[in-house]
Amino acid sequence: GVSEAFYLGTQLGIDPKVLADVVNSSSGRSWSSDTYNPCPGVMEGVPSSRGYTGGFACDLMAKDLSLAVAAAASQKAPLPMGALAQNLYSLMSAGGHGRKDFSGIYEMLQKQQLRKE
Repeated sequence: GVSEAFYLGTQLGIDPKVLADVVNSSSGRSWSSDTYNPCPGVMEGVPSSRGYTGGFACDLMAKDLSLAVAAAASQKAPLPMGALAQNLYSLMSAGGHGRKDFSGIYEMLQKQQLRKE
């Protein structure tokens, strides 16, 4: 969601603070964009401003998503977006970043881009 939007915006050359102003004054506004922005340099005092330390650990997010996906499967209720999110956080955790804040998905996307270059 928000991490991907800000990652794409920065890749398109949009200043992340300008993007935050646009998103937060439109229907895209959410807690993740206006209170806990995942893009470093947009806000002070949030995990993205301190190397994704503190906050809610990726490992905990992966665990919670696993529980939700399992509960849905037990009821034959598909959660395709939940399963995708679970996979992303599991990938981040497997990469050794399980203790980082869940908003570190933004950083993971950046690092994947650098590997492709």
